[in-house]
Order: sequence, then C-alpha cells, then structure tokens
Amino acid sequence: MIRFPREKGQTVISLKPVEAALSRALDVNIEARRERLFGPKVSRFSFHGEIIPLKVLGNGDAVLDLSVVDDEARETIMEHLRLSEDFESL
Repeated sequence: MIRFPREKGQTVISLKPVEAALSRALDVNIEARRERLFGPKVSRFSFHGEIIPLKVLGNGDAVLDLSVVDDEARETIMEHLRLSEDFESL
C-alpha cells in the first residue's frame, strides 16, 4: 500500500492531483466507479492487466492498494513513482 497523507488542516485529500500524477507517471487512464450499487466512488486504473484501486480512507488519506497486483507489476509501479517528479510535491 502506498499512502498519500492529507495536508494539515484538510479533512480529506483531493484526489485530482494524485490522479493526475499517477496518470502522467504510469501513462494510464483513471476512472471513477462505485464499489457497490450505492457505495462510495473509487478511482481505479488498469496496469499490466491488473485493476488497481485508489481509495480514500476514513481518516481522509488516500491509499493506492498494490496488494492485488503481481510482484513484477508492483515493482514497475514503485520504480515509476520513485522516478516521477510529480510525486515529489505530494
């Protein structure tokens, strides 16, 4: 799991900058879908055939859940995020 903490004074992190940085770093299209019929919207994207969710936790932080991804794709994502300049400000 990769955690994106909210800034001090904010109650919830804005997903727009995180989604934009992920989109540029990994060259993916991010879509928002509901988990269940009336559930919360969850942003997600497909990388190497795996669906990866970007969720907002109850405390307001965002989490990229990499537990559903195989090891090779996880290492590729981690390397792209480490090298990306977009994540230095997050």
